[in-house]
Amino acid sequence: MDDTTAHQIPSESGAASNPAASDSPGTAPNAAASDSPAASPGPRTDRTRIRRHADRAVPERVDEFLRTGLIAHVACTDDGEPRVIPFLYHYEAGHIYLHGSPGNATLRLLRDGRSAAVAVTKIVDLIASKTAADHSANYRSVVAYGRGRQIADLAEKRRILDAMTARYFPGRLASTDYAPAADEDLARMDLIDVEIDEASAKMREGGPIGPHDSEPDFPGSAFVRSV
Repeated sequence: MDDTTAHQIPSESGAASNPAASDSPGTAPNAAASDSPAASPGPRTDRTRIRRHADRAVPERVDEFLRTGLIAHVACTDDGEPRVIPFLYHYEAGHIYLHGSPGNATLRLLRDGRSAAVAVTKIVDLIASKTAADHSANYRSVVAYGRGRQIADLAEKRRILDAMTARYFPGRLASTDYAPAADEDLARMDLIDVEIDEASAKMREGGPIGPHDSEPDFPGSAFVRSV
Protein backbone atom coordinates (compact mmCIF):
# COMPACT_ATOMS: atom_id res chain seq x y z
CA MET A 1 0.00 0.00 0.00
CA ASP A 2 1.31 3.47 -0.84
CA ASP A 3 2.48 5.60 2.05
CA THR A 4 1.58 8.92 0.46
CA THR A 5 -0.34 11.29 2.71
CA ALA A 6 -2.49 13.16 0.24
CA HIS A 7 -3.09 10.64 -2.53
CA GLN A 8 -3.09 6.97 -1.58
CA ILE A 9 -3.27 4.25 -4.26
CA PRO A 10 -2.25 0.55 -4.11
CA SER A 11 1.45 0.41 -5.02
CA GLU A 12 4.02 -1.97 -6.40
CA SER A 13 7.79 -2.18 -6.63
CA GLY A 14 9.85 -0.60 -9.36
CA ALA A 15 9.49 2.30 -11.75
CA ALA A 16 6.41 3.08 -13.81
CA SER A 17 5.97 3.60 -17.52
CA ASN A 18 5.30 7.01 -19.01
CA PRO A 19 1.68 8.25 -18.92
CA ALA A 20 -0.57 7.14 -21.74
CA ALA A 21 -2.20 9.38 -24.31
CA SER A 22 -5.26 11.32 -23.22
CA ASP A 23 -8.78 9.90 -23.38
CA SER A 24 -11.42 11.88 -25.22
CA PRO A 25 -12.71 14.63 -22.91
CA GLY A 26 -16.32 14.75 -21.79
CA THR A 27 -18.82 17.58 -21.72
CA ALA A 28 -17.23 20.94 -22.43
CA PRO A 29 -17.25 23.41 -19.51
CA ASN A 30 -19.67 26.30 -19.61
CA ALA A 31 -18.60 29.91 -19.67
CA ALA A 32 -19.59 30.63 -16.08
CA ALA A 33 -17.48 27.78 -14.72
CA SER A 34 -14.56 28.71 -16.97
CA ASP A 35 -14.43 32.18 -15.39
CA SER A 36 -13.79 30.59 -11.98
CA PRO A 37 -10.27 30.84 -10.53
CA ALA A 38 -10.41 27.03 -10.17
CA ALA A 39 -10.97 26.49 -13.93
CA SER A 40 -7.72 24.48 -14.19
CA PRO A 41 -7.33 22.73 -10.83
CA GLY A 42 -4.00 21.28 -9.85
CA PRO A 43 -1.57 20.88 -6.95
CA ARG A 44 -1.15 24.04 -4.89
CA THR A 45 0.04 23.07 -1.40
CA ASP A 46 1.78 20.18 0.32
CA ARG A 47 -1.47 18.25 0.77
CA THR A 48 -1.67 17.60 -2.99
CA ARG A 49 2.01 16.74 -3.47
CA ILE A 50 2.48 13.15 -4.63
CA ARG A 51 5.05 11.55 -2.33
CA ARG A 52 5.01 7.84 -3.14
CA HIS A 53 5.87 7.11 -6.81
CA ALA A 54 6.06 10.81 -7.60
CA ASP A 55 6.94 9.87 -11.19
CA ARG A 56 3.30 8.83 -11.60
CA ALA A 57 1.97 12.29 -10.86
CA VAL A 58 0.10 13.72 -13.87
CA PRO A 59 -1.30 17.08 -12.70
CA GLU A 60 -1.98 18.13 -16.29
CA ARG A 61 -4.63 15.37 -16.53
CA VAL A 62 -6.81 16.40 -13.55
CA ASP A 63 -9.51 17.84 -15.84
CA GLU A 64 -9.46 14.80 -18.13
CA PHE A 65 -9.77 12.26 -15.33
CA LEU A 66 -12.62 14.20 -13.69
CA ARG A 67 -14.49 14.55 -16.99
CA THR A 68 -14.26 10.83 -17.73
CA GLY A 69 -14.75 9.46 -14.20
CA LEU A 70 -17.99 7.78 -13.15
CA ILE A 71 -18.02 7.64 -9.34
CA ALA A 72 -16.86 10.29 -6.88
CA HIS A 73 -16.30 9.38 -3.23
CA VAL A 74 -16.99 12.52 -1.21
CA ALA A 75 -15.68 12.94 2.33
CA CYS A 76 -16.23 15.58 5.01
CA THR A 77 -16.44 15.72 8.79
CA ASP A 78 -19.44 16.18 11.08
CA ASP A 79 -18.81 16.91 14.76
CA GLY A 80 -15.32 15.45 14.37
CA GLU A 81 -16.56 12.22 12.79
CA PRO A 82 -15.59 11.37 9.17
CA ARG A 83 -18.25 10.75 6.54
CA VAL A 84 -17.72 9.37 3.03
CA ILE A 85 -20.28 8.43 0.41
CA PRO A 86 -20.13 7.62 -3.34
CA PHE A 87 -21.97 9.86 -5.80
CA LEU A 88 -22.63 10.03 -9.49
CA TYR A 89 -21.43 13.51 -10.37
CA HIS A 90 -20.97 16.14 -13.05
CA TYR A 91 -17.76 18.06 -13.65
CA GLU A 92 -17.17 21.39 -15.38
CA ALA A 93 -13.91 23.38 -15.25
CA GLY A 94 -13.00 23.23 -11.60
CA HIS A 95 -16.47 22.45 -10.24
CA ILE A 96 -17.81 19.06 -9.09
CA TYR A 97 -21.63 18.92 -8.92
CA LEU A 98 -23.43 16.50 -6.59
CA HIS A 99 -27.17 15.98 -6.38
CA GLY A 100 -29.62 14.04 -4.28
CA SER A 101 -32.42 14.23 -1.76
CA PRO A 102 -32.41 17.16 0.69
CA GLY A 103 -32.33 14.48 3.37
CA ASN A 104 -28.89 13.30 2.22
CA ALA A 105 -26.63 13.92 5.23
CA THR A 106 -23.48 14.66 3.21
CA LEU A 107 -25.20 17.16 0.92
CA ARG A 108 -26.80 18.82 3.90
CA LEU A 109 -23.39 19.24 5.53
CA LEU A 110 -21.83 20.68 2.37
CA ARG A 111 -24.41 23.47 2.12
CA ASP A 112 -22.57 25.51 4.75
CA GLY A 113 -19.31 25.85 2.81
CA ARG A 114 -17.29 23.36 4.82
CA SER A 115 -14.25 21.65 3.36
CA ALA A 116 -14.65 18.41 1.43
CA ALA A 117 -12.32 15.90 -0.18
CA VAL A 118 -13.37 14.16 -3.41
CA ALA A 119 -11.69 11.06 -4.85
CA VAL A 120 -12.35 9.77 -8.38
CA THR A 121 -10.63 6.53 -9.41
CA LYS A 122 -10.81 4.35 -12.50
CA ILE A 123 -9.26 0.88 -12.41
CA VAL A 124 -8.07 0.06 -15.93
CA ASP A 125 -6.28 -3.30 -15.48
CA LEU A 126 -5.48 -5.80 -12.75
CA ILE A 127 -1.82 -6.82 -12.68
CA ALA A 128 -0.90 -10.36 -11.57
CA SER A 129 2.69 -11.07 -10.53
CA LYS A 130 4.70 -14.17 -9.67
CA THR A 131 5.34 -12.66 -6.24
CA ALA A 132 2.58 -11.75 -3.80
CA ALA A 133 3.84 -8.25 -3.00
CA ASP A 134 3.95 -7.21 -6.65
CA HIS A 135 0.29 -7.75 -7.56
CA SER A 136 -1.10 -4.36 -8.53
CA ALA A 137 -3.45 -2.41 -10.79
CA ASN A 138 -3.29 0.15 -13.56
CA TYR A 139 -5.37 3.12 -12.49
CA ARG A 140 -6.20 6.77 -13.08
CA SER A 141 -7.11 8.82 -10.06
CA VAL A 142 -7.77 12.32 -8.77
CA VAL A 143 -7.99 13.61 -5.22
CA ALA A 144 -9.51 17.09 -5.00
CA TYR A 145 -10.17 19.49 -2.12
CA GLY A 146 -12.76 22.24 -2.09
CA ARG A 147 -15.80 23.75 -0.42
CA GLY A 148 -19.48 23.21 -1.12
CA ARG A 149 -22.25 25.67 -1.88
CA GLN A 150 -25.91 25.05 -2.54
CA ILE A 151 -27.43 25.88 -5.92
CA ALA A 152 -31.07 26.98 -5.72
CA ASP A 153 -31.71 28.46 -9.17
CA LEU A 154 -33.99 26.08 -11.10
CA ALA A 155 -32.61 26.98 -14.53
CA GLU A 156 -29.06 26.29 -13.35
CA LYS A 157 -30.15 23.01 -11.77
CA ARG A 158 -31.79 21.93 -15.02
CA ARG A 159 -28.77 22.85 -17.12
CA ILE A 160 -26.33 20.96 -14.90
CA LEU A 161 -28.51 17.85 -14.59
CA ASP A 162 -29.16 17.74 -18.34
CA ALA A 163 -25.40 17.98 -18.92
CA MET A 164 -24.80 15.23 -16.37
CA THR A 165 -27.32 12.93 -18.06
CA ALA A 166 -25.67 13.60 -21.44
CA ARG A 167 -22.27 12.76 -19.93
CA TYR A 168 -23.39 9.35 -18.66
CA PHE A 169 -25.73 8.68 -21.62
CA PRO A 170 -24.20 10.38 -24.70
CA GLY A 171 -26.76 11.30 -27.33
CA ARG A 172 -29.83 11.18 -25.06
CA LEU A 173 -31.85 14.40 -25.14
CA ALA A 174 -34.50 15.74 -22.79
CA SER A 175 -38.01 15.74 -24.34
CA THR A 176 -36.81 13.37 -27.08
CA ASP A 177 -35.44 10.37 -25.19
CA TYR A 178 -36.88 11.03 -21.73
CA ALA A 179 -39.34 13.34 -20.02
CA PRO A 180 -37.52 16.34 -18.56
CA ALA A 181 -37.60 16.97 -14.83
CA ALA A 182 -40.54 19.05 -13.65
CA ASP A 183 -39.81 22.30 -11.81
CA GLU A 184 -41.31 20.73 -8.69
CA ASP A 185 -38.79 17.87 -8.90
CA LEU A 186 -35.91 20.31 -9.30
CA ALA A 187 -37.10 22.40 -6.36
CA ARG A 188 -37.17 19.32 -4.11
CA MET A 189 -33.71 18.16 -5.15
CA ASP A 190 -30.47 19.32 -3.52
CA LEU A 191 -27.63 20.35 -5.85
CA ILE A 192 -24.21 21.13 -4.40
CA ASP A 193 -21.30 22.73 -6.23
CA VAL A 194 -17.90 21.78 -4.82
CA GLU A 195 -15.48 24.34 -6.22
CA ILE A 196 -12.02 22.78 -6.33
CA ASP A 197 -9.32 24.63 -4.46
CA GLU A 198 -6.55 22.20 -5.42
CA ALA A 199 -6.18 18.69 -6.77
CA SER A 200 -3.67 15.99 -7.67
CA ALA A 201 -3.79 13.30 -10.34
CA LYS A 202 -1.86 10.03 -10.44
CA MET A 203 -1.78 7.03 -12.74
CA ARG A 204 -0.05 3.71 -13.33
CA GLU A 205 0.17 1.78 -16.59
CA GLY A 206 2.13 -1.16 -17.97
CA GLY A 207 2.52 -4.81 -17.10
CA PRO A 208 3.90 -6.87 -14.20
CA ILE A 209 7.20 -5.57 -12.85
CA GLY A 210 7.99 -8.04 -10.08
CA PRO A 211 11.58 -9.27 -9.76
CA HIS A 212 10.76 -12.66 -11.33
CA ASP A 213 7.89 -11.79 -13.69
CA SER A 214 10.09 -11.86 -16.79
CA GLU A 215 11.76 -15.14 -15.86
CA PRO A 216 10.07 -18.01 -17.77
CA ASP A 217 11.54 -20.70 -15.48
CA PHE A 218 10.33 -19.10 -12.26
CA PRO A 219 7.12 -20.80 -11.01
CA GLY A 220 3.80 -19.03 -11.20
CA SER A 221 2.20 -16.70 -13.71
CA ALA A 222 2.18 -12.96 -14.42
CA PHE A 223 -0.36 -11.22 -16.61
CA VAL A 224 -2.55 -8.17 -17.21
CA ARG A 225 -6.33 -8.51 -16.95
CA SER A 226 -8.41 -5.64 -18.32
CA VAL A 227 -11.32 -4.53 -16.16
